[in-house]
Amino acid sequence: MQFEIDEIKELCDHCLGRLYASLGHGLTNEERGKAIRVIYAMEKNLNLKDLYPERCSLCNNIFEKVDHFAEIVIRAIEGYEFDTFLIGIRNNKEIIEKEKGLMEKYGNLGEDIGNELSREIGKAVYLKIGKDVSLTEPDITIIVDTDYESADVYPKPIFIYGRYRKLERGIPQTRWIHGKGMSVEEYIGEVANSYFKGEKYYLHGAGREDVDVLMLGNGRPFVLEIKSPRRRNIDLKDLQERINNEYKGKIEVEGLTYVKREMVKRIKGMESKKVYVLRIELEREMEFKDLEYKIKGLEGKIIYQRTPWRERNRRPDRIRHKRIYSVRLISLKGTHAEIEITADAGTYIKELAHGDNGRTSPSISELLDQKIKIESLDVVKILDRED
Repeated sequence: MQFEIDEIKELCDHCLGRLYASLGHGLTNEERGKAIRVIYAMEKNLNLKDLYPERCSLCNNIFEKVDHFAEIVIRAIEGYEFDTFLIGIRNNKEIIEKEKGLMEKYGNLGEDIGNELSREIGKAVYLKIGKDVSLTEPDITIIVDTDYESADVYPKPIFIYGRYRKLERGIPQTRWIHGKGMSVEEYIGEVANSYFKGEKYYLHGAGREDVDVLMLGNGRPFVLEIKSPRRRNIDLKDLQERINNEYKGKIEVEGLTYVKREMVKRIKGMESKKVYVLRIELEREMEFKDLEYKIKGLEGKIIYQRTPWRERNRRPDRIRHKRIYSVRLISLKGTHAEIEITADAGTYIKELAHGDNGRTSPSISELLDQKIKIESLDVVKILDRED
């Protein structure tokens, strides 16, 4: 460790020891710096007191302010629920550049000042509030700005898994920019946000149904993300009951449970078969057996679907191939038929019925050689489990 006398005399123990932070186990940087200074004084036969600066030329004695910064943090986190926290540092650029030069000069064996300062402030906060530091998944992260002596709080988002049923037509899944009325996202999110006191919320669904389609049966899986929550420890059974009571007849939720961020990716990547009930009006009457026989021709078939005409301005024009697993005629009254269809995820069922002017083939319209009018469509089951 070949130090110049000016650097020994200009750096505090923290900054001196930090230059060799990777050497010597079980020592703090301050202890390491004191040891270096003592050894240097002994080697050069100097008075130890003469080797201490009045003010550190690198950090400007910032480590004397650790308790002050800890108090700033404690004021900033007031009103937040959390079990674990992490301190981050927004430091002076001049200090960062100067330290970088010293690190390079002495072999890059140290750590940056932000790491040590965040650690020391974290220890001071821990001693005052008794909450643990987490380096991997803290409930809140507090960024301390050392120049402005301020702190910004960044709570970890809350992720809640559940399933929803949409019981009324005309409700979109997510918020519309120019739409009127509330969405499934808002029915669930507004209530949840009032509990968690977050800033924003987003609903991530496992696919979506059209606005005029009901979502029944076992419900559609979703993850609700709450951004910047002030509260974290909410009884989800109480939240579920509140949502269901407040929006009875419109939506229902079930199975609410806390999950991690990774669940959003899983939800988005789900490719679950779905069971639909389709109600159509035929152009002309048919016998039950004849209609049943002809639509059974779709079972096991892989159909060709070009992006629907109604979606042409929202989705790229491409070809999809989807499998139809089962088709069952439930009822037929005059020209009105009710059909249960099990199909791949992403199958356009309305287009499977009317053919979309040949953009879907084969279709029920094509098999019957007549025009089909859609009366209603419901999703009655999502086969994402062992169904």
